Amino acid sequence: MENLKIMDKFWENKKKLTALGLGFVLATTCLTGCVSENITNDATALYDVISQEENENWVPQELDVPGEDFKLIAEYSCDENSQKSWTITADKTLYITAYTKGLPENTRVWIDNVHIDTSIISSYEEMNGIMQDTMDDRIHNSQMMGFPISDDTKYYGVNAIEGSNETFINGSFYGFYGYASGNIEQERYTEEDYLEAGVYANKISAVYDLLIQDADDLEPRSVSVSSDIVVLASNQITKVSTDGSGEISEVKVYEYDRLGHESEVASYSKEEYEQAVEEGKILKKTL
Repeated sequence: MENLKIMDKFWENKKKLTALGLGFVLATTCLTGCVSENITNDATALYDVISQEENENWVPQELDVPGEDFKLIAEYSCDENSQKSWTITADKTLYITAYTKGLPENTRVWIDNVHIDTSIISSYEEMNGIMQDTMDDRIHNSQMMGFPISDDTKYYGVNAIEGSNETFINGSFYGFYGYASGNIEQERYTEEDYLEAGVYANKISAVYDLLIQDADDLEPRSVSVSSDIVVLASNQITKVSTDGSGEISEVKVYEYDRLGHESEVASYSKEEYEQAVEEGKILKKTL
């Protein structure tokens, strides 16, 4: 009978150790970064897309204004530097133009406020939708009702997006590691970190708060119009190898698919690399 009690105790302790071991493995996995098996929907099939190659051919959005007969037109474009290489971690600028189409002759419209959220898009749920930056634009004086717009009068706005602010770093930390506890320090993550996590674009979500007043109205009415676009990020990373003296010895270019898989697409000697940069084939990598 005593032997049976000893064996029962043995199996009980073994179960506890097994559970602890499994917990340790799971914790270790989270500490080194979790990769979800839950794949998100393809954002490029859901929203209008701006890509580096097709920025000039992008078609402006024609947005419905609830309860109104006219449309709100929203145009977006990248600045010259971002257009060449829109990356997640770099500061970047998106230009906005808004105006009406088919506005009745005796109707006046003002933009009271423009609110824009910029988030990242990933193929994996943990990283998808993390907020990167936010912006509000409105009249900063009491003399005007808002930014006047019409079929001929346009609003020109600038959305300056920070690449790595504290809020984005904090959000990225939980995306990479979840709520795991342990000796992990938050840091500024690299472009490669995000590409490996399946991040492939930024989502720009804008809300235009309009004030609309007809000729016989005593007060304007307020209507909000939403607009979403996706800006694809560059999926290439240039890695530079140096010799003992610090001189460039070799340069390799890697490309990442939307699941974070890496493949080498080009390799250059020092001379070939410098020539490729001069010809504009690749961007210069700062050491």
